[in-house]
Formats: sequence, structure tokens, C-alpha cells
Amino acid sequence: MRTEPTKPRHGGTRQGAGRKAAYGEPTKTVRVPQSLVPVVVRYLGELRRSPQPPGEASSLRPIAELRAATAVPALGRRVRAGKPTSGDDYQEDAVDLGKHLVRDPNSTFVMQVSGWSMRDAGISDGDELVIDTGLAADDGRIVVADIDGELTVKRLKRTDTGWLLQASNPDFADIPIGDKSELRIWGVVTRVLHAV
Repeated sequence: MRTEPTKPRHGGTRQGAGRKAAYGEPTKTVRVPQSLVPVVVRYLGELRRSPQPPGEASSLRPIAELRAATAVPALGRRVRAGKPTSGDDYQEDAVDLGKHLVRDPNSTFVMQVSGWSMRDAGISDGDELVIDTGLAADDGRIVVADIDGELTVKRLKRTDTGWLLQASNPDFADIPIGDKSELRIWGVVTRVLHAV
């Protein structure tokens, strides 16, 4: 006796099912170094939330995009922040800003700050941070840490009870961590860029 195949009761094509086109164009699978996965995920998340028109800068940019040599004159004099000195120009050398600001372009990124928790450390809302993911996160360094999938910038401090992500603004609470192995450090802040 021959029986007809039965239709499955689940699966099949459904209206609106399947992966959504998150970026408005086809995607491609790529291999990413494990240490850079948070960078890529955050970068793509930002693009998804606020797509940038072609040619317009995103607030999260790999430093390699900024790596074109930009030489500016370096004057052989120091400028006083107190009593004025003679303003005679004396050009000593040229400085490549990319090399001056970046230790290793393969592990360095620029991220824009949102918020005021590091105000007293000279980091303001809208500033850009130069972050090196290849540096050791030592006690006292300002770091970008991943807490439950969200990145935050704080000072890493060792205490008697463990580790702490310390804010530099009394209006914001510190974040106790306990064991450093529970903390996921994404990178160390090496420079703060802000307009004056």
C-alpha cells in the first residue's frame, strides 16, 4: 500500500519570516580577530541605528581611515601658559600627526564619547577618544570596558575589595567589578581629542 507524504506541521515559508535586511543591502560573512569583535559589533550597530550618507563620517571610525600622513610644522619653542614670551617662529621639524597620536594603527580606533561621567578627567560629551586595544589595562589607566554588551569609559582602579571602574564626576556612580577576570576591557584610552 502506498501512502502519500504528509505535509510538515511546522516550518515552511511564512510572510515576514527570516533574517531582515539590517543594512539595506546584501551582507557577506567575514572573519574578524576575536579581540576586535566588540569593535565591529558596535560599529555595525551604530550604522544600523543611524546610517550615514556616503562620504559622511561616522562617530566610530577605525584609525586606519585617519592614517593618511598629515605633516604639520613643529616649532622648536614651548609656549607658556603663564607669562607671555616672544612670538618669533622657529620651525624645527615636521610632525606626522598619525604617527604622533598612534602607537599601532592595527589596534587603534577612534570612538566618540557620549555623556559626562569622565568630565573631571578632561573627557567631555562629544570628545573623541584614541583607544589602543593592544595595551595592557593597568591600575589607574582610563579604559573602555564592556559591561553586559555596553561600552563605557572609566578609570580602572584596584581597591582592597577588588577592581572598580571609577567615574571622574561626583554625579556618577563608580562600578564595582570584584575579580578582574569578570571584567572585559576593550581598550586603553591614549588620547582625548576635542575642539576648543
